[in-house]
Amino acid sequence: MTDTDNLSRRRFLQGTGAAATAAALAGCTDGDGDSDGTTEEPSGTTSAPSDENRYRGRQIGTADSMDPVYATDVVSGTHIQEIFDGLTNYVNGTVNVETLLATDYTVSDDGTTITFQLKEGATYNNGTEVTASDVVYSWERLAASENSNRAGFILDFLGVVYETETDSEGNEQYVPGSMDVEATGDYELTVTLSEPFYAALELIAYSSFFLVPEGIVGDIEGYEGEVEYSEFASTNPVGAGPYELTEWSEATSITLDARDDYHGEEILNEGLDYSVFTEANAAYTYATSNVNADSPYIPSARYDPELRNFEGTDDRGRQYGTYGPFDPNDMTAQYYEVATLSTNYYAFDTENVEKPVRQAVAHAMDQQAINQDIINTPSKPGYFFTPPAMFPGGAQRYNELQSEYPYGASAQIDQARQVMEDAGYGPDNQYELTFDMPSSTASSWGENAYSLLRDKLQQAHISLELRTGDWSTFLNRGRNGNFGLYLLGWVADYPGADNFLALINPPNTFFQQGGSSYMRWSTDTGDAADEAKEAWQTVQNNLGLSEEAASAREEAYLELERANWEDAVLLPFLHGIEQSYSYEWIDSPRFGAMGPSRKKSHRTEIGDRSEYQ
Repeated sequence: MTDTDNLSRRRFLQGTGAAATAAALAGCTDGDGDSDGTTEEPSGTTSAPSDENRYRGRQIGTADSMDPVYATDVVSGTHIQEIFDGLTNYVNGTVNVETLLATDYTVSDDGTTITFQLKEGATYNNGTEVTASDVVYSWERLAASENSNRAGFILDFLGVVYETETDSEGNEQYVPGSMDVEATGDYELTVTLSEPFYAALELIAYSSFFLVPEGIVGDIEGYEGEVEYSEFASTNPVGAGPYELTEWSEATSITLDARDDYHGEEILNEGLDYSVFTEANAAYTYATSNVNADSPYIPSARYDPELRNFEGTDDRGRQYGTYGPFDPNDMTAQYYEVATLSTNYYAFDTENVEKPVRQAVAHAMDQQAINQDIINTPSKPGYFFTPPAMFPGGAQRYNELQSEYPYGASAQIDQARQVMEDAGYGPDNQYELTFDMPSSTASSWGENAYSLLRDKLQQAHISLELRTGDWSTFLNRGRNGNFGLYLLGWVADYPGADNFLALINPPNTFFQQGGSSYMRWSTDTGDAADEAKEAWQTVQNNLGLSEEAASAREEAYLELERANWEDAVLLPFLHGIEQSYSYEWIDSPRFGAMGPSRKKSHRTEIGDRSEYQ
């Protein structure tokens, strides 16, 4: 169910130095890297137009934005992956990267300078050619645009050399235009890092690093913009990917048309038509009952493990076979499972929820019950934020240290009650706590998870109220500081534990100040915040390729996890096992541990739907 064997090989390569990493990844330029036996196809145009040759998708939840530097959610990222391309790319959502808009690269002996050669003749969907100056502009937007939510990915993680200045409050700020990212020719780019980063090529495959034409929007210094930002982010995103957006009605549908001038592999379909749902039952009726999509939707409540019929395990450890026959039409779907690099969690805005309440919720949580009784689909209970495949020492070490989890593997109501009573709460003095989650999650299994927790917290003097909303409404509550307890998940942007643990670096938990999460963890709200901050600094100081650096950051990873336990800021409960269902007329490469949102759809073929056309 996982491709962690490849992840382990990648980590070995990281330990051998930048030159070995470059040699290992060179030659991936043209192959598709899929393990299903799909053969490489030459570049070309789409097949002859046909109403039957468009993929019919179903999307659960609404997208937020089509701007690569703004979007942070999986739904938006799924479509951004189709519209835009980067210098490198995850091969069908596996942990392996290949060059895409880059054709080759070299890494200096000290690992701090990467020189990319760009593909000549690749174009955006507006017809302009991709050049190295577009990379400089796109990455400057990532670092400096007021619309960017991932500036830290290039300035802190990748660690590009740049200048700072002190603002009026005494904080060091990035000086716009000072990054050492230089177009040394029309098709050559040089990037200078302050120190080697063990996952540089993987990180720049993340969607925030995707390329857009130089000057397309005017949200950084020196550019007035060719289109309004709102138009670019919603109706006219300009990218170099295999598809272009033709229609987006946020709560109804998204339509992408295949391009006839795509620079990459041949596109095997005419386009992608997604129907959008915010409720699980409606999606089930549409995709499964009425077969209006090319894959059924099986919500947790309707999943039956007895309908899995595994036929084998592929060379990445993914079990595959069929699922069915299932109601209401007695159909059978193609099926496989992948243990993804992901974690679902409850978390708190710590400025709104005091520490004893957070600890009481942690005691009352029941990871085993959530995974076995509430979420009926395959999953693994989570106790650390880092998924087992990326955990220091791997899954075995994860399982060994799991016993240290201070709140127990099942609900501890007596402990939860005692914590609250020690804080002054009781039967006549209940604490009122809101629990926010997206409506799509609530309608699938979230309401049941809420009911489980509510009933347990009632015994610990906490009154829990559920609040739901569509994806945009949900996110805006967090961004505006209106969360109490909330539910979210994190899928790897690149395969490294620091990608997860950055979320619990206290300075990065203030979304209102450019952070990546909504927890607002500080010394004012938690006793272990300083420990977490110091541990994160150790990680930042040891992101290089040496064994010494790897050892130092892995120890710091554990310190971060334990500090989070102490202050009960983020409560993991699940590591995902992604299920793929498709009807028999679909032929598509399997995705890997990075998940389906990191996979492009241009190699998906649609066969004869017969009566379901």
